[in-house]
Amino acid sequence: MVKGNQATKPFVTIGVTTYKRHELLLQTLNSVLAQTFNDYEVIVGNDYTGEVLTCEMLGIDDPRIRIVNHPKNLREVGNMNALLELSTGRYFTWLFDDDLYEPNFLETAHRCLAQKGFPSAFFCSYKVIIGDEKFQPQHIQHNTISEFTGREFIRWYSIFRTKLFPTYGLFDVHAIKNKLIGFEELGDSAIGLYSEQLFLIKCALLERIIYVDVPYYVYRQHEGSWSESTTDLEYYQTAGQKFIRRSSEVLHHPSLVADYSKNLLKVCSLHLVEFAFKSGRHAYYIPESAQKDFGIRAALATIARHWKESWKTRKLYRSLGGDNSFYNWLIFIKIILFCNYSLIVHLFDYFYRRKKN
Repeated sequence: MVKGNQATKPFVTIGVTTYKRHELLLQTLNSVLAQTFNDYEVIVGNDYTGEVLTCEMLGIDDPRIRIVNHPKNLREVGNMNALLELSTGRYFTWLFDDDLYEPNFLETAHRCLAQKGFPSAFFCSYKVIIGDEKFQPQHIQHNTISEFTGREFIRWYSIFRTKLFPTYGLFDVHAIKNKLIGFEELGDSAIGLYSEQLFLIKCALLERIIYVDVPYYVYRQHEGSWSESTTDLEYYQTAGQKFIRRSSEVLHHPSLVADYSKNLLKVCSLHLVEFAFKSGRHAYYIPESAQKDFGIRAALATIARHWKESWKTRKLYRSLGGDNSFYNWLIFIKIILFCNYSLIVHLFDYFYRRKKN
């Protein structure tokens, strides 16, 4: 393994957020150390105040990796912003302590950025591994690079056809700090509900963005992850409405205002799809004592809750100046039906898994 030159600033800083997950964190860091590109630094932000985490505890000895033990719990958004402030690289990216990189992720990102004159952001696709599924690293080649202005990027992005997550990429440090202003807290939950989605919307303020539709980022889906186990729907309702309002402010920027209604509808879609998924998870995590009552009635209550949130969101969309045409109304209905279809599929899956277990 070739170790990075610490005498000069690295090309990229990788900020890793962690909270009491030694085994998963070690796998995450090993996927970074296995990269075919070596000009990076890793800063691990330990948000668990019950212990002082060290590289020795993880069995890692590499000068590119340093651990910062926060004196108090900063919560997810605070941890992410603290890591950004500590970075010294030209580009920055976040990595969560249960996710992984394919071996040539950083090499590909650097090559694409250099080829396109080092634009503000590079995004890639991702794949999912479930639970204890073993990670099988592979070198993946890309064929094309899609290039956008910020306005073109947000118009192109779609939850229905694009496998893209807000933090799965590399971002120019000055652009994040000066234009995107890092991450914003939108709710009372310890995890940054909708903060990453808002970050994606704010990327529309960047001058140039490139995207490679190849899954270099590996998302591990497991019941212990914060995003999977957090099922308090009131948090999602409150943060989702704040997300829409804050996005409305961003989309009023002079460079974006011409597409305001379409983009705001896209924001509402992001919230409703997320709320549908979490409603399904909420149904799955009903306590054992209540499972005997978990059936058609509970499923209908879950669907009704989503319909109520959908019309509340529609009302907010209109109050913020969204298009109130009949055609736009039909699009909104299509989104709601898609969400309810997804929700029903999730519920059937959870019913089956409960019965099987």
